[in-house]
Amino acid sequence: MRILLASLLVALFLAPVFAAEEDAWAIHAEVELSTQDAGGLDEVYLPMGLEGTPVASDGHIQWTWWPWSAQTGSDWPDDDAIYRASNRNLSLDPNATTPVIERHLLDATTMVELSGDVKVVSAEDRVRMVAFDLSITPLENLSNHTILYVVLTENIAEDQHRRQAEQLVREMRPEVAFSVKANTTTDFVSMLPADHLTAAGVDLAQEPTGWSYSVAVFGSEEGNNDTARLLALAHGRVPAPSSQSGIDQAWTPLLLTAITAVIAVSIIAAVRQREQTIPKLQATWNAESPTSTTISVQAGQLDFRITNWQVSPPWRFKGRPPKLKLSAGQTKTIVVDFREPNTTDCHIEVAIEIESYGAWRQHLWLKARGHGVLSHQEEE
Repeated sequence: MRILLASLLVALFLAPVFAAEEDAWAIHAEVELSTQDAGGLDEVYLPMGLEGTPVASDGHIQWTWWPWSAQTGSDWPDDDAIYRASNRNLSLDPNATTPVIERHLLDATTMVELSGDVKVVSAEDRVRMVAFDLSITPLENLSNHTILYVVLTENIAEDQHRRQAEQLVREMRPEVAFSVKANTTTDFVSMLPADHLTAAGVDLAQEPTGWSYSVAVFGSEEGNNDTARLLALAHGRVPAPSSQSGIDQAWTPLLLTAITAVIAVSIIAAVRQREQTIPKLQATWNAESPTSTTISVQAGQLDFRITNWQVSPPWRFKGRPPKLKLSAGQTKTIVVDFREPNTTDCHIEVAIEIESYGAWRQHLWLKARGHGVLSHQEEE
């Protein structure tokens, strides 16, 4: 009881400092991460005609990808589907009549332990988002290429043309900000932010039910960088306010206020620390040359170095861009040349290592010429 009272007093003292955040942030629903016994994961890339849409294998979780919105005018999101197919080196045929399926069996040996909570929260604009409060513990040393993916799927999706699909991926976020050393636990918050969900057609206020989440870890043991396996998988329904019946009766308003304040402070601190640590990369096409782009690189609060560059076909580098090492806060500009011009968007993947944080990946998307020149940056 004395500890509880002390926690309440701390929260009340913090409340004036974070008054805006306390008033703005709210927890609408919460559930413990479900690490049920799934046999594996099926990734299904639908054909444009939606012919032969499969059902998940027995005991498997399914992610359904739709990469054809640009061709069909569908309001389903397709950017993550295109990125994922490129990341998996898959060639998708727009004339195909059968889906492309990748089946990942869950590794028989437990190499990673996952735990945490899934929360539906909102900020000052009252638009709801999903926060994953996660703990990840490798049980043996893992490859630096190990990635955790947080995915939101719609159980039964229908676009404006009355197409339907099950477990359609609406939003995906890759994470690598965790230790890959054995028996080292990393606690962090991964967000599916409101603006991303809105762009993906997700409104958890108007439609609080009908959504599922997945947390999947792909990687391998240390020294085996060529084979990425499914090491851990959690899956469940996104919690809805109706599943929290009785919470107002069970807790006093004062305690709810204190809990909200503490959660808000922890989420805000985690997001701010991430933003201040991650380097910022931006690319623009050079007006004088159709095969040249200028990339500005700005380090965050920690030293980092670029270890590798990759570009998705049909684009090809003319010579390998330099491997840079920047100190905290340092800025550098380089010019990257390509062998020949193309009419497709240009996707550049940059492998980096941040001091004390380990390996990360940055993604730069340059729109095809004539469709804008500013790049879009994503982190893993």
